[in-house]
Amino acid sequence: MIGKGIIPGLLLAFVTVTAAGQNLSHQVMLPGASVVVNAGIHYSQTIGETAVETIGASDNILTQGFQQPRIKVTIGEAPRGNGVKAYPNPADSYVNIELFGENARKFNLNIININGQMVFSDVLDFSGSHWYVREIPLRGMAKGFYFIRVTSTDGLINRTFKIEKM
Repeated sequence: MIGKGIIPGLLLAFVTVTAAGQNLSHQVMLPGASVVVNAGIHYSQTIGETAVETIGASDNILTQGFQQPRIKVTIGEAPRGNGVKAYPNPADSYVNIELFGENARKFNLNIININGQMVFSDVLDFSGSHWYVREIPLRGMAKGFYFIRVTSTDGLINRTFKIEKM
C-alpha cells in the first residue's frame, strides 16, 4: 500500500522540479529586413517571416506578427525644436537615445568605451518630422564609463553624452 503512493509522489516531484517553460523573445532572426520612416509613419518589412503588419491612427496601434521590438507607445506631445537626449544615467541593461526634430535628418549613433574603441554604431534616417526613442542594450558591455556620440549629417546635432554602465 505504501509503495503505490510513493511512486506517483516521486514521479510528480520529479516532473515538477525538472519542468521548464518556453521563453520567447521579441527578436526575430531574418535573412533580410528594412525600416522606412516618413513623416511619423514607420513601415517595416521582412523576408522570411509571414504576415507582419503595423497600422496606426492617432492614439491607436494595431500590430500583427513577431517583428515588434521598436514599437514604443508614447503618451504626450512631441518635444518642440530639434534635439537629442540620453537616459538613464547610470544605466544597467539598456540606454535610451531620444531623437526629435521638425525636418528630415540622418543621424549617426556611436558608443565609445573609455579606451576609445567603438562598441556600438547605428545610422537612423528620418525623411520628415520625427520623435523616436532608440533603446540600445548594454548587457554585453563591461561596467565602466562610455561616451555616446550623436551627430546629424547636416551638422545641426552634435552631442556627446558620458554615461556610466553599472
